[in-house]
Amino acid sequence: MSKVILQIDGNNFYASCEQLVDPSIKGKGLVVLSNNDGCIVARNSEARKMGIPMGQPYFKLKNKLTQLNINVRSSNYELYGDISNRLMQLLRKNCEELEIYSIDEAFGTIKRPKEKCLYKWGKNLRTLVYQNIGIPISIGIGETKVLSKISNYLAKKTQNNSGIFDIGIIENKDPYLNLVKVDQVWGIGKRMSIWLKSKGITNARELRDMSSNQIKGKYGVVGLRILNELKGILCIPINETSSDRKEISVSRSFSDPIDSLEELNQAIIKYVLIASSKLRKYNQLSSAITVFTNTNIHSKDFYKSKATGEINIPTSDSRTIIKTSLELTQKIFKPYRKLTKAGVILHKLERNKYKQNLLFNSEFIREGLYQERLNHLIDQINNRNGRDTISWGSSIIENEWSPRREKASLIKTTNMESIPKIYAN
Repeated sequence: MSKVILQIDGNNFYASCEQLVDPSIKGKGLVVLSNNDGCIVARNSEARKMGIPMGQPYFKLKNKLTQLNINVRSSNYELYGDISNRLMQLLRKNCEELEIYSIDEAFGTIKRPKEKCLYKWGKNLRTLVYQNIGIPISIGIGETKVLSKISNYLAKKTQNNSGIFDIGIIENKDPYLNLVKVDQVWGIGKRMSIWLKSKGITNARELRDMSSNQIKGKYGVVGLRILNELKGILCIPINETSSDRKEISVSRSFSDPIDSLEELNQAIIKYVLIASSKLRKYNQLSSAITVFTNTNIHSKDFYKSKATGEINIPTSDSRTIIKTSLELTQKIFKPYRKLTKAGVILHKLERNKYKQNLLFNSEFIREGLYQERLNHLIDQINNRNGRDTISWGSSIIENEWSPRREKASLIKTTNMESIPKIYAN
């Protein structure tokens, strides 16, 4: 029995999560906004049919959305992250291998049965996910990652496919590859797409049949891999272990401009706490931090600044990173500037198994162990009860600069207090 590649993703993932916690909006138009309620970053199928475009500023479409009676939600990343974790855990149990590709997307492998057909298996998996999690998924099946991505696209494109498509059992793939534009092929970027179109290559079938030497001469091994994957030759294997992150960045736009050092300090501390908790989640340490801020790019006195500081011993300790970040914040702050955004970047990352200590300073080692336990305890409490359940005092001062989330869904599946209660008589 040969192995096949699966590409599985959540349909309209952000919108599906919102509909999961608020069934009253099912079947109605829905859009989800970006940070600070800026732009439309997700739509359900109903909103798409009504002609609502992606990426448009919310204020430009606000009246139209109201006229069409389309529901609007602010981004609820805590909810999306939790639903994503549940989805990936369930997929892992039903695939031989699983590579998490994004918050709503994964590649997997499974052996093809003797009768070759995997539609029954796919239908059962879709039902299992919907029953246990409550969101719809699409499944693309093929011999390679590129073909499985194309299958997934076709699974959504044609209603008769019912969210499942297996291009691997089709001998003549040409009619289906003709339906996929070249810029929709996984791995084809904007520049490559323009170059291919200039050569008369407009769809996936034409790309598969083009000269290997021609694409290798322009895009090397990367282009050749895509072409071979379209031919059914596996060149991009499943990678179950995600590679270590090179840096961790956390930034936000403010709901209203700020111009005081105290408010900027609060924001930077908040972002450091989020970034350092991610460090610990990924079992990494950082030895450098960059803080940055800027005013509105369209303002006459546009101002932006950043500063980078080294940390002597690589760490994931929130307290240590906060101390360095506040020193850097002093350097980038400029009075009377209306700051609209700030952020932190942790870099020079390494695995925590190589953690360095001071050889002859037992007190330092002991204090480090205590601080490590404290950080992990805070992480456990916040993971169980929601972010900021317990935090550092300097980050919980009343802050009017927090990103605007006027239309956030009230329910968080990570917080027991926000889950609706049902009382039986």
